[in-house]
Amino acid sequence: MGRTAALSGLGIGLSVQVAKKHRPDQDARIDAHVRVRAVAVGPRDRIPAVDIALVIAVDVAAGRRDAAVAALTEAVGALPDGISYTVLGGGAAQCYPLRGRWALADPDDRRHAAFSVGRIAAADEGRQPAGYTSWLARARELFAERALPVRHLLLVTDGGSRAEEDDAARPDSALSIELTRCEGEFTADVIAPGAGWDPAPLIAVAERLHGAAVSSPDAFAPAVATALGRLRRVRSPELPIEVSVRPAVREVTLTETAPHQQRLEPDPVRDDPRRLEFRTHQWEPESRDYLLTLQVDASNDPLGVPLQLAAVTVGGATEAVVVRWLPSGTAAATARISGAADRNIHTMNVSTQMRTALNHGYAALDLESRERAEAQLGLAVRLATEIAADWALAEVRKVARIVDGPRGVVRVGPTVDPGAVRQGMLSITSGHPVELPATTRDGPAVPCPHCDHPAGPAAVFCIDCGRPL
Repeated sequence: MGRTAALSGLGIGLSVQVAKKHRPDQDARIDAHVRVRAVAVGPRDRIPAVDIALVIAVDVAAGRRDAAVAALTEAVGALPDGISYTVLGGGAAQCYPLRGRWALADPDDRRHAAFSVGRIAAADEGRQPAGYTSWLARARELFAERALPVRHLLLVTDGGSRAEEDDAARPDSALSIELTRCEGEFTADVIAPGAGWDPAPLIAVAERLHGAAVSSPDAFAPAVATALGRLRRVRSPELPIEVSVRPAVREVTLTETAPHQQRLEPDPVRDDPRRLEFRTHQWEPESRDYLLTLQVDASNDPLGVPLQLAAVTVGGATEAVVVRWLPSGTAAATARISGAADRNIHTMNVSTQMRTALNHGYAALDLESRERAEAQLGLAVRLATEIAADWALAEVRKVARIVDGPRGVVRVGPTVDPGAVRQGMLSITSGHPVELPATTRDGPAVPCPHCDHPAGPAAVFCIDCGRPL
């Protein structure tokens, strides 16, 4: 697992894999596979409910109101004792508590809440659409009064109140501006009943606020319970990944490839332009993979000696990115996939291209652009076949017929269910792991002295019981 440092309820293991030999260039690209494994440390298996502030916002049309009342009654009736919460209804108006801004769950409160949420209003009962921007602004206002470690919005929407300003594509739109204000203030999940919603703003809300967007039946209480259960497993609401680079490095990008695919935006560290901080969120005991890409000017570097291009630090654990520049024409400088690092990085690059093509293909279907959809879905299928990403092939089969997987030939039928397309767009962004090639351990496995689970010789924590080795 590499070097490990303790962090509030977590033990952090960090490893960096990079091909050691590269051809020098004025604009050389170096890819590194960064894996962060977080294991639980300490007696608690979940965070206390008293550390959580939760806003449940229900935005549905009149035809779904009765089902929403039943689901909301079930959801608030299952809230854990001690959690702070607020329920918002149509038009982002407060539905519960009846007095004050926040309720504190206990048996009496849950009974009152289960009765009171019956008065929740639907989105189209004689009002203009509130818009997702209004819901986010209302949540931000509420969370400003509740400075708890975990602040989370659950937005349940069938798209009934989407307004014109909810344009996720434009950086100057009201929604984009409000999302910028909300980042760092709270996180959010989106639960989408039905299939009449536009996926673009819902995905934007979930991605920018570091949550998940999932489709759901009208009985959405189980989806609320799942989201809350995941929230309670969070051991660290935020964990920065710091990358320090030498002057020869001109550009740095960091992309999370598993469990979600997303490019992270860096925050420069004050007074140190060579140090970048990438913020990550909602860490539970888990493993995450990142693709670190460096654009390097090697023109002033010596050949054949180890050079540290960068250092990656997470939770106090640090690993270096070290390479050698070898002259053109040497066998080691030729482009071929060999070794665990090369195979992993190749798989991560292909996976990133595949997910991008899959997203573009589904977006083209949503816009009824059949020719572009077939081209993008075909590219996704060819790349998925190359790395054996069966989940991606299954997603394509929901909307198209795969004629030839290795060549990437697909055919979209004469009719495509719009609901399946929209639900598929959420499914693609909800997170599918990159299946990296198996790596061999250096040395024999060592059994954990506490639970006898086998561990690698470099492991510091047991991945089964979480105890130090």
